[in-house]
Formats: sequence, C-alpha cells, structure tokens
Amino acid sequence: MFHIAILQKKWFNLILSGEKTIESRFSFNKIAPYGKVAVGDTIYLKETGKNITAKARVKDVKFFELTPLIVEQIRINYGNAIGVSRVKAWENTKLKKFGTLVFLENVEKISEIKVDRSCGTAWFVLNKGLE
Repeated sequence: MFHIAILQKKWFNLILSGEKTIESRFSFNKIAPYGKVAVGDTIYLKETGKNITAKARVKDVKFFELTPLIVEQIRINYGNAIGVSRVKAWENTKLKKFGTLVFLENVEKISEIKVDRSCGTAWFVLNKGLE
C-alpha cells in the first residue's frame, strides 16, 4: 500500500535529518492512517504547501485506543523518536481517542512529484505508487 503524509516544515526536516524516526498521528475518530498502514508500505512525504520530495518505508506500526495513561506511556517510550517529549506538548493529545505510530526506515529524498492541494487532509491512502 502507498500513502501520502503531509507534514509541517519542522517535522518534515526532522524526518529527513534522521532525528525523527516515528511519525505519529492522533485523532478523535478512526481516520487514516489508523488501521490503514502496514509494515512494508511506502509513505510519500510532503511538506505543507509543497510537492512530494521524499519517501520512507514503514518498518513497524502500532495502533492505540487512547486513554490519558496510554498517551503518557507513548510520550515516555517514544516521545524522543516522535520529536516531542515535553509533558506540556502532550496535553491536547490526552483528549484524543485513537493513535498511530509509524516507525520509518529508508528515508530518502526523491525527485519532486506534483500533487493537488489536500484541502486540510493530512494523510492519504493510495492504491498505487506515484513513481
């Protein structure tokens, strides 16, 4: 399976530098990537407002039905790899109901792939690759 993950510049750059090795998504509803991403999938990485310029492979994935305690365990166990370990940064996440941790490997820059605007959607599931 293939995916497009749209990221703010800070997170996009941290993934490319190798400092951020887990992409996390938290939501109130069961929306992608929750239950939609699997080991071996390809994720195209797109910085907000730009075209796709990188991709990664899914090394591992974990899905959670969240409680405040589970969110705190995620913060402690994975916060550094997600790119945020400060307690205060996780306060809003404790209100969410579902979480997905996508462990990334083989992150690489690729030739730019033009895509249409996402209109607020931050994750897309694709049936085929874009290259």
